Amino acid sequence: MLVALAAILSISFTTAQVGIQAGFSSNKSNLKNSESINGFHVGPIYNMSIQGPISLQYGLLYNYLTRSTTIFGVTGTSSQHIVDIPVRVAASFPLESGISAFAFGGPNCSLGGPSTVKSGSTSVNMYDDDDLSRFNLQLGLGAGLQYNNMGLKFSYDFGMLDMHKSDLINYKVNGMKVGLFYNF
Repeated sequence: MLVALAAILSISFTTAQVGIQAGFSSNKSNLKNSESINGFHVGPIYNMSIQGPISLQYGLLYNYLTRSTTIFGVTGTSSQHIVDIPVRVAASFPLESGISAFAFGGPNCSLGGPSTVKSGSTSVNMYDDDDLSRFNLQLGLGAGLQYNNMGLKFSYDFGMLDMHKSDLINYKVNGMKVGLFYNF
């Protein structure tokens, strides 16, 4: 049994692809009149073939998001640092020689890092208030096109957890990414 398991794992790892992804990111909460916060993402990705056109895609993506805000007549800048760990099951569909389309779905674990709102010399950390959780679990879908080792990917993640501990506020955050990737 150990020899069979080692053979299966070695076949899976030989068909695995390590790469890098970078592109546009946007997050938006479900609160009324909320604005999206936009920026970029970058990080390593991994694509492991399971069987036939089915594969497992995951990564470790750093996001930097920023926007200009006006609260009570005071203009400031909001910035967030977020780490995403998407785990997706994907299906690939060959179109022509070297070109394929793929669709994927699965969870995304998101962990908020330093997130501040600055106005002049005043800076406030969003997580100083213990009512806001840094952890977000999202469920996402996406699709993309790949040409040889390069490609374009789009994903949308729906926030599943209420990130605010108050029963009066239902605070969920959805995310969107459009990225270019290259597999080595």
